[in-house]
This record gives sequence, C-alpha cells and structure tokens, in this order.
Amino acid sequence: MVQSWFAHGSKGSDELSFLFCGRRNCHPGEAVGPAVREHYLMHYCLAGRGVYRAQGMSYEIGPGEGFLILPGELSSYQADAEEPWSHIWVGFTGTKTADYLRCCGLDPEHRIYQCAQPQQLEACVDDMMRLDTAGAGNELLLLGALYTFLGWVAQSARSPARRSRETGAEYVEMAAEYIRNHFQEDLTVAKLARYVGLNRSYLTTVFQNTVHMSPQQYLMRFRMERAAQMLQEGDLTVGEIARSCGYPDPLTFSKAFKRTLGVTPSQYRREREKAGISQV
Repeated sequence: MVQSWFAHGSKGSDELSFLFCGRRNCHPGEAVGPAVREHYLMHYCLAGRGVYRAQGMSYEIGPGEGFLILPGELSSYQADAEEPWSHIWVGFTGTKTADYLRCCGLDPEHRIYQCAQPQQLEACVDDMMRLDTAGAGNELLLLGALYTFLGWVAQSARSPARRSRETGAEYVEMAAEYIRNHFQEDLTVAKLARYVGLNRSYLTTVFQNTVHMSPQQYLMRFRMERAAQMLQEGDLTVGEIARSCGYPDPLTFSKAFKRTLGVTPSQYRREREKAGISQV
C-alpha cells in the first residue's frame, strides 16, 4: 500500500485555487464517507475498481475513469473488494471553477469523466506533491499544474466521439467566445473553424442555422459594435479604434463600419455627441 498526501492552499488566483492533492493504493473494500466537502474534488482511477455514491446514485468507476465531488453534497466512495483501486485526487476552489469544469464536460448532472492520458494526470499530481514548500513561486507552479490537470481532462472531453454529440448552438457559443477574446487580432474564419474543430463550410452552415449569419458577418458585427462603443466612450482617433478592432487599415475599417451601421465612424461620433448635448 502506498499513500501520499499534500495540502497547500494556493492563493494564486481567486478564479481557481489549488487546495490539496494525493494518491493511494487502497485496501479491499476501503471506504471514505459519507461526508460533506467544502470544496471541489476530482478523483481519477489509475488501476482497479471502485464505486462513487452521491445524490442517491451509484457510479461504477474503473481504470481511466474519474468522478467529481461537489461542495456541500453528501458523498462517499469505496474500493472494490476484489480489485481495489489505485487512485489520485486533487481538491480546488475558485469563482470560475464551474466554468472550468464545464470545459471538462462536468456539472451537477455529469459527474463522471474519462481521460485517455493517465500518465499525464499522474504526472500533474506528482508535480503538485513535489511542490511541498511555501512561497509565491510554488503557489503559481501549483496553480499551473492544476490548470494542466484540468486541461488534459478537458481535451478528452473534446474528443471526436464527444464532439459528435454537440449541438450547433454549442459550436456557435464556443466560436463566439473565441471571437470576443480575439477580435483585435488577425482573426479569420479558417482560424475560427480550426479552434472549434470543424471545417469552414460546416461552421458556416452551423452559424447560418443558429444565428442566421455567417461567421465572417458575426465577427464584423461584433467588431463594429465594439468600435461604436469606443467612439461613444472615448477620444481615440478613428485610426486608433480601427487598429483596436483588428483593422490595420483605417479606410477598410471605415468602409466596413458604414456598411454595417449606415454612417462613417466620424459621422457616428458627431451624431452621438449631438444626441448627448440635446439630452443635457
């Protein structure tokens, strides 16, 4: 039997904070709980078998599978009597934890996950356990290892088999989030399609069926709405706003703005200023 445990309590980020991790080769039938945890806890089975119980449900867990324990819920888990599991775990918390877990395909209705990279998850936990001294540097390294752990789980959740079950709306949501984060860059439909894992033609079909416009039109509209906001709220020049919205050439930007909103950026700013004065 081998057991390791490390508790740290990283304060590296309010969005996601590492708390502890561990690993254990369990005795036959060894059980933990029922108990209520105050944090999120992800277990992963390296070998053997066991069962996880929560919310009146029982889940059989085998090699390559893991389970999520949610804070505030009564849960328990137990090693198999004949093939007791060897498992690793990591505990964490943070304001964006639920968002990161959704990237892993996990939520209160979906608590079981699979990961085909057990050596990567094991390496992440080993790294966490080696960082057993206090210090800001170690806290950041611990947080990085936690993000990596979640990243491997999320990558498995985004496998082709899982993707085939996603809806068009989910693809559009992923693409829209990418646009919001990268609209200032030289963003193309090809890059967008590569990010969500679809070919350009199918991505366009998904957008047309879901939001009734092409990905290029969606990107342009988002950029123009952001540009209109900048024209109203600040004193940046048209050229500065153009470059801030992903258009190196101000003339190309002005033409796109007029096609979208019906007026040039300068006209839009003047009309907004007049409207503001008339309301005073």
